[in-house]
Amino acid sequence: MNKAIKEDLERHVEQIEKIAEGIAAADRGEVLAHDDVMSEMESLIAKKLEETDENCLDQAKRPIIQKD
Repeated sequence: MNKAIKEDLERHVEQIEKIAEGIAAADRGEVLAHDDVMSEMESLIAKKLEETDENCLDQAKRPIIQKD
């Protein structure tokens, strides 16, 4: 079997296993409230944006042309 096809199928199997795990957890009542998830995501996004802004500022302070 072609290596790329085999790797693709393995990835799909892993995804299906993760989905099955998630469904089983939901059946057991192991779920998170939507608002809690959204709050966490907003915090992660805000943190990433701050890091990105800091990186952009650092790059903007660098000279475009390096002097020898």
